[in-house]
Amino acid sequence: MGVIIPLVLLGLIYAVFILFDRRITDQVIGSTLLLGLGLNALYIRFLFKKDKDYTSRGVMISSFVYFFIWLYLYVL
Repeated sequence: MGVIIPLVLLGLIYAVFILFDRRITDQVIGSTLLLGLGLNALYIRFLFKKDKDYTSRGVMISSFVYFFIWLYLYVL
């Protein structure tokens, strides 16, 4: 789930941009990935409250991987 949430959000943003014939920029992609990471954080909190520690750890690891990819591509 940690991998799927940002990808689905990015796919929705691509669909909206294609639907309205707009050009997507790197800033939009980077912001969308950060929003996906925020949604992952909410999902992690939900999982911790349900006492699903191992699942929440997996989502957290995938969030860290996405963050480092975002950091490498859009900040450095």
